[in-house]
Amino acid sequence: MTTSRSPEIPLVTVDRTEPRYRPVLAWTVLLLLAVFMILNFADRISLALAAQPLIKELHLSASQFGLISSSFYFLYSISAVGVGFLATRHVPLKWLLLVMSLLWAATQLPVFFFAGGGVLLGTRIGLGAAEGPATAVANSTAYSWFPREKRGLPTAVLTSGASLAKIVAAPLLTLLIVRSGWRSAFLALGLAGLVWCAVWLFAGRTGPFAVTPAAPRKEERAERRRTFLKVATSRTFIVLLIATYPMYALISVVFSWFPSYLQAGLHFSPITSGFLFGLPSVIGMVFMLGSGWLTDRLLARGVSARVAHGLVPTLALALGGVLLAVLPLAGSSRYLAYFVLVAGYCLTLVAQPIVYAAIGTAAAPSQRTSVLSLFIALQSTSGIIAPWATGALLDHADNQVDGYNTAFVVIGILCAVGGVVAAFFVDSGRDSARDSERA
Repeated sequence: MTTSRSPEIPLVTVDRTEPRYRPVLAWTVLLLLAVFMILNFADRISLALAAQPLIKELHLSASQFGLISSSFYFLYSISAVGVGFLATRHVPLKWLLLVMSLLWAATQLPVFFFAGGGVLLGTRIGLGAAEGPATAVANSTAYSWFPREKRGLPTAVLTSGASLAKIVAAPLLTLLIVRSGWRSAFLALGLAGLVWCAVWLFAGRTGPFAVTPAAPRKEERAERRRTFLKVATSRTFIVLLIATYPMYALISVVFSWFPSYLQAGLHFSPITSGFLFGLPSVIGMVFMLGSGWLTDRLLARGVSARVAHGLVPTLALALGGVLLAVLPLAGSSRYLAYFVLVAGYCLTLVAQPIVYAAIGTAAAPSQRTSVLSLFIALQSTSGIIAPWATGALLDHADNQVDGYNTAFVVIGILCAVGGVVAAFFVDSGRDSARDSERA
């Protein structure tokens, strides 16, 4: 038995052989991480919520606005991979999270003072670079507090940060935009990020299930590369990446264009659109939390990882894709169109936390952050294409509704095909690289 005293957990001895689950501390840190993820996604949706007045004031075309939205993902993948590997080289997760949040705040404030097309483009690129590693690092920090069989629900809680951002932040930011102008939303988010940094500086820490070994020897480095490559080239990793690629494209389109779709496409007022933007997140959060709980229960009862981490998310992805593909059948009924789109979107979201849990569980603990970072980085490259392509479709469509419908139908078909194909090939238990380390 060896002991390790981390500077992030004063006076606590961590038993590396049998780490002890501490639920109160675990859920306290998880709550802070959930707020971190809410701010993460609130920063993203601020541009979408301000889209209509911003486009009019700055005289932007739909393609230009789509390009600014897509620019968020220009450095997103690169930073996700880079920081993921930093996390495996003894850079504490606590400090990575703190620096990321400070950078988020720093990219929001210039928009308030110097708004313009160039400033928006530059700050969105910077924000994407700072937010790229967020999901992987936050999940790895959460995993350090929870044993393997209890990670599904925490993963769902963190993934639900997107939903909570739209439920809580979207209506508030919309009211702020309507009453004080669209620039005020960026100021509010910058200040909120600084407040979170202050709290995390004193309360953030890494848990007893973290893996912080000594500097590896040459043969150990070779073994880590082997286990990393085993997961990154496994059939489960590749198939889940292909299947969820259009899902992430859908998320990027929703985060960039959904408020505009509600206003310009379905003719809802800005205030109503702000609330409707958050409403599907209630359903999505319930779906994700329920799926996390379900997969934990299935695994605890001995159900195979192929079913819990394979069939559950891929079939939900396929069904959600089918609903998106039939969106034009809603015709001129804006409420029916809204319902179909929300149902399809929420079903595809079910796949996200389970897929992350499957990839994270398949990886060896010392490689978990880097493997998750690589997966999310590759997955998120769809965001470089989707928002800009949607803007281009809008500029060339006969009307707004046709342009949005085309974008959602294409994404829906890809989700449906990807989900069905993945259901036959995914098996995270078979492709696990945890042969030589404890999870």
